[in-house]
Amino acid sequence: MRQKVFDILDSLEIPYTNYEHEVVFTCHDAKGVDIPGKRVKSLLLRNKKSTNFYMVVLPDDKQLDTNIIRAIFSDTKMSFASEDQMMEKIGLKPGSVSPFALIHNEERDIQVVFDESLKDVEIGFHPLQNDNTVVLSMQSVEHFLNNLGVNYVFHAL
Repeated sequence: MRQKVFDILDSLEIPYTNYEHEVVFTCHDAKGVDIPGKRVKSLLLRNKKSTNFYMVVLPDDKQLDTNIIRAIFSDTKMSFASEDQMMEKIGLKPGSVSPFALIHNEERDIQVVFDESLKDVEIGFHPLQNDNTVVLSMQSVEHFLNNLGVNYVFHAL
């Protein structure tokens, strides 16, 4: 699966480094993996009626206040997307979520929110599988998302 991400990054001439490692499912699991860049977590949320979906990316040591996401988008109560919803929207199960998964969201109906502290850092994401991490600049992530036509914002989370 990761080759599709590598192919897109290469076609956009985005510099990156891929790190292979043991399978990790949580931020806690990833603490033992030595990789450069800011450590983050990517979460897929939904509103109460599952009509709106949000991918939220924030530092792995930060707690998410879903009320902030509600306020940004003037939406209802938030909760995590179910495993079935994740498969439907981004083609992945929990443990591999990253902005790279948005290549599978052909409807482009997932709003993306990055914590503002990530604006100018080097960052790492799973390339659709959780035994690899691709490290690249946040500007490169933005270029990747712009190429896909994905809307995103930076906000204090």
